Parts: sequence; structure tokens; C-alpha cells
Amino acid sequence: MFTTVGNRGTMHLGLCLRVLILAALTVPIRAAQPAQETFTLTVPDGPTSTLSGSSVSLLCQVSPLFNVEPLEVRWYRSSNFHSLALLYKYHKIQEAPVDPQYSGRVSLTGGMERGNVSLTLERVTLEDKGEYVCQVTSKQWYEKASVFLTVNVTGSEPVLSVAEARGGGGQVNVTCSSAGWSPQPKLIWTNKEGTEIRNGQEVLNTSDPQGLVSVSSWLLYAPSYSDWLACTVSLSEEVKRESRILPLIYTAPTAVPGVYKEAYILILVLLVLSPVIICALCSVILWKRRGSMWSSSRKSRNSSDQTELGQRPTETKNLIEGAENTVKTLTRQRAAGKGGNLKAETNNSIEGAETTVKTPTEYIAFENIILDEKTAHPAIRVNQEKQRAHYIKEKDTEKRFRMHLHVFSQESFSSGRHYWEVKVKDGTTEKLSWYVGVARENVERRPIVPLTPQNGFWILSFDKEKGFHVNTDPQSPITVAELTIVGVFLDCDRHTLSFYNVDTESLLYTFTDVKTFNYFPVFSPGQRDIFTIRII
Repeated sequence: MFTTVGNRGTMHLGLCLRVLILAALTVPIRAAQPAQETFTLTVPDGPTSTLSGSSVSLLCQVSPLFNVEPLEVRWYRSSNFHSLALLYKYHKIQEAPVDPQYSGRVSLTGGMERGNVSLTLERVTLEDKGEYVCQVTSKQWYEKASVFLTVNVTGSEPVLSVAEARGGGGQVNVTCSSAGWSPQPKLIWTNKEGTEIRNGQEVLNTSDPQGLVSVSSWLLYAPSYSDWLACTVSLSEEVKRESRILPLIYTAPTAVPGVYKEAYILILVLLVLSPVIICALCSVILWKRRGSMWSSSRKSRNSSDQTELGQRPTETKNLIEGAENTVKTLTRQRAAGKGGNLKAETNNSIEGAETTVKTPTEYIAFENIILDEKTAHPAIRVNQEKQRAHYIKEKDTEKRFRMHLHVFSQESFSSGRHYWEVKVKDGTTEKLSWYVGVARENVERRPIVPLTPQNGFWILSFDKEKGFHVNTDPQSPITVAELTIVGVFLDCDRHTLSFYNVDTESLLYTFTDVKTFNYFPVFSPGQRDIFTIRII
């Protein structure tokens, strides 16, 4: 009986020792991963800036670094705690309650396992600007910090005018105005030497209901026939617009002493009408010549389309320029051969009754553009001759590496004058979208970067619902009844890019400030149909 009791006591003692050993081993393991009782948030000292239409990250970092996935993260506007831009809770982003204006545009992409709770906001609009609060909450502690977002919107080209100054004194009043900026831009006046003019100027800023700023300024200046003034409106050195003007007031001539009034009027009428009559006669002759040349050109093109041999005859071009060297009309005359440099005819007639023009004598290259398959989007297919491109349905893996849907040419241009044509409509088949133009070398190809001149793209685009546009900021609509072939004329030396309706021999639009060191033609068949665009 005693022995039995002793054995039971020994068994109980061994069990207790085992429990104590297990508890001793467990305590250090728990101590190695302590929960953070307190923490702080690190955010940028100054505001975060971005362009309208792009994507931006509002930085917010937990310190010390630890995994914050079990915690709650809120992003909201400072004016309303309950109007959430994003709510992360229970290890996932909650769909509600979130402000509908942020739906599908926000995410946490910094790496929460490393304590990064930065907010990524896509397709930024002007309404997104303001103060955002980043708040992180645990069971024991919470912390919050503010991040300020500014949205940059580029305004219109400055409009300049000259008027007579009050009080006379031999000076004129020069005004400059521009609208549609955000935030408030800087306006400066400079002379032709580039020296800033500070004396005697006034600047006025006003805001519209959408928060866009209009700026206007005026100054008194001595009239000059050569010392032009420049008005520059800018948000930064990269985002700016500039216009120039001569500070002169043009007045009608006064009566000449000693000459009869009737004789003076007669002479004036003859001086005005003589050039007009001559221009009208020359214009008729010119249009007759152009009509015959264009008929020949159309026959040659139709023959080329039917044979599909890919041969393009050489064409003589007649580039007519206005008084400001702006391209107005491009006339093409077909001849035998393919490609090459073509010299424009000299001694050209006068285009129109009110504008005196001249024909340049320098060479124009009719380019045989070859597409570079290596630069094509994965959803674009280029044919064997490398002069056709069409869209195919994208795979899910391709969508994860999304970039702008276009292809560049193998050729690039840095000087001279170059012309090529793109067929965007074949017979009765009408494409639903496309764009063509030029881009600078090494442009950013991700879709978060808008296709704008500021980002190195100058294009003419078409969308079935939206119509024709050029990618100015904001976009400018182009009125076109029908367009089958687009003519593209690049003047690297004058920094101009012109688009033509080849069917009607008419100018569609000219970019006048296309400045870069190397130009690459760019082509997009769009992503709404499988029909091709073709270089001819």
C-alpha cells in the first residue's frame, strides 16, 4: 500500500517538471517578437506635386519598421474623417465605406510588411488636390500625419495686345493674359535679349469656380519696330507657355499736304487692288496646274493599291509658306522611281488673294518609313514588309506590363525636311481608333504618362465617338468630313510638324514648337478593331 502511493507521487512530480520546462522554453520565443506598443509616421515635409491625368504616390512610412498588415490603415481628406479615400482592415482593402470619387483609383503599393502604407492615386484630377491624412491604428496605439497634394494644370497660350497709353507720353500699354492654370502660375516679361522687365508692370490673378487660375498683366513700354516683348507664364522651368509681340500701334496713313484728296484716294485704291488682281489671276493658273498634277497622283496611288507591290513613286512637292513661315498647303506631283530627295519647284505663283507666299528651294525627303518591331507593344503585329500594323487581343500577362499601344519607326530625324503618308481607311472599312505623329527619343512609354507635347509626343488621333483631335493640352478638336490618307510633314530645322488630308489637299493642323534633338515617327492602330494602318 505505501509503495503504491510512493509511485503515484513520483509520477506527479515528473509531470510537473515537464510542464515547467515547456513554459520556460515558450517564454523566450514570445519575447523575440514583441508587439509594437507605440510608433510614429514619416511623411514628406513639403507638398507632393503631379500633373493632371497622371498617377502619384502619397508617401507614409511607419517607424520603427515592422509588419503592419494586422493593423488598420485609413486615408481620408482632412476636412471629413468619414469621407474615406481608402480603408484597409482585417488584412484587406474594404470596398465600403469609401468615397465613390476614389473607386478604382487607389491602392497601397509600398509594401505593408515593411511598414510602408503609401497611397497610390491614379488618373489624378484637379478635384483631388488638398490635404490627405494617413492614419494607422493598432489595439494599443494610433498615429496620423498629413500629406499635401498639388495638381498642376497647364493653361492656355498667353494672348498679347497693344493699346495707346493714357496720358500719351510716347508709350504704349502692352497686356498679356492666360487662363486655366493650377496652381497659381508665375508671369514675367522679357525683352529680346532675355532680360526680365520688372519696372511698371502689374499682375492680377483670379480663380474660377473649378479652382483654375487666370493671370493677366500689363506694362508701359516705348514703341519699337525691332525690340519685341515676350510674356511667359509658368509653373516651373519645364511647364511654361510664351508669346511675343512688337510694341507698336498700327494706324492708317494720314492725308499728305499738297495732294488732292481725290488723287490720294485713287492712288491708294490702285495700290490695294493691283496686288489683289494679280494674286487672283495667279491663283487660277496655279489651281489648274495643281488639279492636273493631283489627278495624276490619284491614278498612281490607285494603281499602287491594286497591285500591292509596295512600290511608291517619287513625288515633287510644292510647299507654300505664309509670311510667318507656317506651312499652309502641300502639293505633290508623282514621277517614276521610289523614295529619294525631291526638290520643290521655284518661281511658284501666289496662293490666295490676301497672303503673299513663296516656294522654298531646299530639298524635301519623301520618306520610306520602316516600322521597328522591337519597339512595338505586345498587342501590335507588324507585317513582313514592316509597313503595316494592326491590333490583336491582349493576353492577361501582357496587360500586367501595360504601356502605350504604338510602334516607332527604325528611322529617326534630327535635321532637314521629311514627309510620309499613312493610310488609315481602306475602302469601306473604317477604323474605330488610331493615332500618328512623332515622338522624341527615349520617351516614357508607361500609360501613366499622358501623350502630350510636354512628355515628348506630338500626334493626330481619331476615336469613333470623340472624332479627330491633336494632343495639345487641353486637346484641340479637328473638323474633318472624311480622311483616308494622312500626310505628315516634319521640318526639323523650323521645329514644325504638320498634318494633311491628302484626299482634299488641305492642311489639318501645324504644331509650331516641336523642339527636341531626335524625332521618331510613331504609329498606333488603336485597340478597338483589328484593321491595319499602312505606310504608303
